[in-house]
Amino acid sequence: MKRYLLFCALCVAFSASAQTIGFGVHGNMINSKINAKVKEIAGITPTNGTMQVALDQVYGLGLGGGVHVDLGLGIISLRVSGDYITLSPDKDLFKQYVQQVIPGLPVSFVDGGKVDMISGNVNAKLVILPFPVVHIYATGGAGLSNVTATDVTLSLGGVNLKPISILQTQTVGTFNVGAGCDLQFGKIAVFAELKINWLMLGAGTNTVEVSTSTMIPIVTAGITF
Repeated sequence: MKRYLLFCALCVAFSASAQTIGFGVHGNMINSKINAKVKEIAGITPTNGTMQVALDQVYGLGLGGGVHVDLGLGIISLRVSGDYITLSPDKDLFKQYVQQVIPGLPVSFVDGGKVDMISGNVNAKLVILPFPVVHIYATGGAGLSNVTATDVTLSLGGVNLKPISILQTQTVGTFNVGAGCDLQFGKIAVFAELKINWLMLGAGTNTVEVSTSTMIPIVTAGITF
């Protein structure tokens, strides 16, 4: 009985503290230059995992978007979001990478290698600088991500080789930390944030190695109503 009353009291307190519920849309961007810069600032040593190397040196720009629901609790709030991001190899970057790994061998990229990520996350937001209009916040959370990739086709001396599977389709855990800024205009908020996401990827479908923890910085901007 005491536990039930305590649970009811917590529910009432939680409901009473909830000030606002907002719905919004946002866009996402992944960029290899941002990835490299974040690692430089954080002092992170580059890894040898195939997927991490690809994100750092082969893929250029990845774009996507999503929707979110915010539950406001004062300086702390919760955000539930659904996201989609797609990225494809940059042919010039891929050519440069191949020349570094196997110099002198006339291997070139033909097509494939497109990576799609569909994710769902729950994040906590803590406002650390609550100015009248500008709210600077820290954020962190976890969720699940479904990752798929198309096979890569390479050519050697103008002859296409057998397609290579770089990543198996899988649903994996993901967690993130980051910071952002809300511009509050009445009930409407425009925001931008940078989050460092870690995907706990499994093994590839063949002998290609995939790192068990792939770091992906994602820039997000959107609006909440």
